[in-house]
Amino acid sequence: MPQTLKHFQINDNGTVTDTEEDLQWTLKDSRQELGKWLNWDEANAYVQACNEQKYLSYNDWRLPTKSEVRSLLKYEDAYRQIFLKLPKKPARSVANYQSGGETSFWTCETRFDSYAWKCYFPGAREICVEQSVSTTGTSVRMVRDV
Repeated sequence: MPQTLKHFQINDNGTVTDTEEDLQWTLKDSRQELGKWLNWDEANAYVQACNEQKYLSYNDWRLPTKSEVRSLLKYEDAYRQIFLKLPKKPARSVANYQSGGETSFWTCETRFDSYAWKCYFPGAREICVEQSVSTTGTSVRMVRDV
């Protein structure tokens, strides 16, 4: 039986349905699946390979738009619990500060033929970087329309 948190329905097949946006996301990102970060070209090749193999029984996965990633990350606590399996993040103070990196996800949006946009968790900040740069912390969270 699927579990629901906020407007995210956690499905039994490795996907999460965003009932507010009519999107279905992969529960695992490419870093969790492959154990490495990807540049933008590798990200696109990963999506293509997943579609050829009918990953999680679907062949219409794609890189999300910036807007879709923002919609996924706007409920930070729900995202942390569902996709990262982490408890709600405590408020930051000097007493409970923990260092930690951020992760970012490639989007399908490009600029000037050689740059692509990625979006960071938490906070949904966006940055445009050269596509060939293999930046630490960048992976793919695939999405499909429901």
